[in-house]
Amino acid sequence: MTFRFMRIVDDSLGMLLCGMLGAALQIKHLIVPSMRNIDKDKVRCILLQKYFGMGSIIHAIQLVKTLRRSYPNAKIVFLTTDAYKETVSICNIADEIITIRFSSIRFFIKDLIRIVLYLIKRKIDISVDLEFFAKFPMLISVLTFARVRLGLYHRKIRPEGIITHIVFYNFYKHISEIYRAYASALNIKEEFNTDILLPSFRGVSEESIRQKFNLSNAMKIITINVNAGDLFSFRKWPLHYFAELAKLLINKYGDYCYVFIGAKSEYAYVQKIVDMLDYRGENVINCAGKTTLKELFALLEMSYLVITNDSGPLHIASLYGKNIAAFFGPESPITYGPTNENALTFHSDNLYCSPCMCVYDSKKSLYAETCESNICLSSIKPHYVFEAIEKKFLR
Repeated sequence: MTFRFMRIVDDSLGMLLCGMLGAALQIKHLIVPSMRNIDKDKVRCILLQKYFGMGSIIHAIQLVKTLRRSYPNAKIVFLTTDAYKETVSICNIADEIITIRFSSIRFFIKDLIRIVLYLIKRKIDISVDLEFFAKFPMLISVLTFARVRLGLYHRKIRPEGIITHIVFYNFYKHISEIYRAYASALNIKEEFNTDILLPSFRGVSEESIRQKFNLSNAMKIITINVNAGDLFSFRKWPLHYFAELAKLLINKYGDYCYVFIGAKSEYAYVQKIVDMLDYRGENVINCAGKTTLKELFALLEMSYLVITNDSGPLHIASLYGKNIAAFFGPESPITYGPTNENALTFHSDNLYCSPCMCVYDSKKSLYAETCESNICLSSIKPHYVFEAIEKKFLR
């Protein structure tokens, strides 16, 4: 199933089913009021749902750790897709990970029936919906008979009656603060821990990574991420801009290792940029598709500077406290920007059309399914970026 097809089904059929179930639950609550407060010591199973977005999963770590402390007897089950199973595992935010396939309608229905029956047996006490206004996770929360159903709410997008503990979405807040509001909705008063929350893989992986890619111990690493994932690829800073920036950096700061990262499917795209450099030094490496996810975490942790589009590696680097230069256009840095102070964010404040990704409409561009011109990113010029990076990190 394509992402666009899933959006259409979720907006139409999902809205209809949620409206019917929500109305039925409201009537039931009037006749037989539901007990929506649970003794913390009696909570045995918490379900979390997040199907898309590495950044959101990573920023949910604080919330999950808070849930563990507040519900010490509960097991946490995380429902996601195969693409993010390893991310959830690495972040250590679940006792059990269940995946559902969206690749075809047949696989989806088969997995849905299996998962719902299994979750009913698990007796879910609290269902935490981490998605932005999708209806599918609301249906899962109801079908599993979770007594407490927590999620983002908007009356015109998500029908009333299903979510028992409402979090109103504030688009002026960072995603980590939004998830902090989830804890408040459950009447959890403790402060979030702001220490580095990601596990460290540098100690066990650095030596093997340096050998694998012939990275000198004497040279600091600048990691460059030119990708932005398949779902929202219009978040990419232009390819030739990355090449021009890399040339400027290499010509003046040739004593650094420049490591380009990406998935296996992105290798050719990354190689285009490397070829545009017209440089054959051993300190420029295309390692797209050549690292495991744990090695990618370790590489970002090893890096002196990470230059990146708005995507998963940005959030990993941010939680490791790395120096960052990040590009934003369709998405707002207010919601998904790096949280550490030693970071630069580049975005076009003077463009009316930016940002345009709308969480109320499945993160489509406000103006179309996707954006073709990307003027918000193409207006950020390489020489300007180079001067800002040099001033903040390289002098």
